[in-house]
Amino acid sequence: MSTPSAAPALVSSTAIRAFAALTGLTSLGIFAQAVTAGEFVSQEHRGGWIAAHNVIAMITVLLALVTAIFALVAVRRARAGLAWSAVALLVLLVAQTGIGSAITEAHADGLIGVHVPLAFIVFGLTAWLSMKAAQLRRSQERAAA
Repeated sequence: MSTPSAAPALVSSTAIRAFAALTGLTSLGIFAQAVTAGEFVSQEHRGGWIAAHNVIAMITVLLALVTAIFALVAVRRARAGLAWSAVALLVLLVAQTGIGSAITEAHADGLIGVHVPLAFIVFGLTAWLSMKAAQLRRSQERAAA
């Protein structure tokens, strides 16, 4: 005798929309990081761009923290993989920010070879997370209709 497989727990459509919005905002912050990084590479007067890059990094880490907490509290029952991916994104962003600080404050330019590839990983994860959050939102809306 087989037992039916457990369906994922339902999460309110408001929570799913909020999670999708939070992942979108975090993604926007990460995209802004890429733009500001591109502005100060190999420029003489780049201090303002580096300062903007640092401020946006802090805002993005804060957004990722809120997203991860929200995901663990409101989304984990329905989609544990999404919640833990949001936590992984937070951890990677904290590491990325620490490496970036070491590069600018301690002049550890050797870490650029870690910082740039890690940025690609972060960018890919945030794109995937945003796409999955949007898919979850759309599937939830179809199920409610």
